[in-house]
Amino acid sequence: MDYFQTGGLLINILTMLVAVGSSCISYLVYKESTYPDVIVYLEQNNEVKTVLNIVIKNIGKSAAKDVTFSFNENIFKHSLSNCEYGALTGGALVSGIPFLAPGSCRILRLGNFDDSKKILGDQKIRVTTTFRKANSKNPFARNITNESYIELLSLARVDASDNSNEKKIAENLAKIEKALLKIKT
Repeated sequence: MDYFQTGGLLINILTMLVAVGSSCISYLVYKESTYPDVIVYLEQNNEVKTVLNIVIKNIGKSAAKDVTFSFNENIFKHSLSNCEYGALTGGALVSGIPFLAPGSCRILRLGNFDDSKKILGDQKIRVTTTFRKANSKNPFARNITNESYIELLSLARVDASDNSNEKKIAENLAKIEKALLKIKT
């Protein structure tokens, strides 16, 4: 009988440890899912397909505050002196963002593909984003660091890289020709 009691006690202790471990893991997963997550990337402008935008977006479930950016390459040294590339010489990438709500973003116009290639080059630029959870009740909350990459190589064959006005004119003339042929017949 003593063996059954000892075995039952060990099984109860093991079950309790599994339950406590599961609770801890569930809490850590929940806690991690409530943090902000700020990323930086390039995309095509929706209205003008030949223009590229730098997008700063909070894809997390919580607001971020004191968002700052640092880069592995000095992309600002390539910017033009006439301040044509304001996204690189001023604004959110330089001064940071005091508060970024969940799901919100800042869209900075970079320019067309050829001019952007002069500034950014062919290498990928690592953007290190540092921020804190805005509504944290923890007085010892640490900064959160995230890495994103800005690169142009993946956009080489999309509409943003095709600045050929002649090609666009030829496509429109072909459409007009088709329409005239339909009318004629």
